[in-house]
This record gives sequence, C-alpha cells and structure tokens, in this order.
Amino acid sequence: MRWVLPFVIVFIGCVASIPDDQGVSADLAAETARMVIQMRHEIHPTPTPDASDCENCNGTGKVGDGRIVMKCTVCDGTGKKK
Repeated sequence: MRWVLPFVIVFIGCVASIPDDQGVSADLAAETARMVIQMRHEIHPTPTPDASDCENCNGTGKVGDGRIVMKCTVCDGTGKKK
C-alpha cells in the first residue's frame, strides 16, 4: 500500500499531451532551422574556386582524406593549373 502513492504521482506526470497550436510549433521549428543554416553560411561562407585553381586539389596543392595528405601530382603542389 505504501507504493501506491509514488506510482500515482509518477503516472499522473506521464500523460501524453499534444499542444493544439494548429502546426505553429512545426512552422517555428522549420523557420528556426532555416535561419541557423543562413547564419552559419554568413559566418563561414563557402569559398568560390578561382578559374586558375587546380581542379584535382581545389587550389590547395594537397590531396587526401585529412589524415593522410599528399602533394597534388596534377599541379605539383602549387594549387594552380599548368
């Protein structure tokens, strides 16, 4: 009998309730995600490649996966087209 009160308190708080806001929450979440992506792009813009940059290494002079990096053989490590 002494376990009845804790179980009642726990189960009272476990009622699933969905707010009736006609989709405003979903719209707000989508708009917030769009604004975060826009702000990240403004802070860290994607660099545009130069026309003279090497297409193999994207103008860095290095190719690899980040852990293993080697000199680009197409541009000989200069990052510019020959």
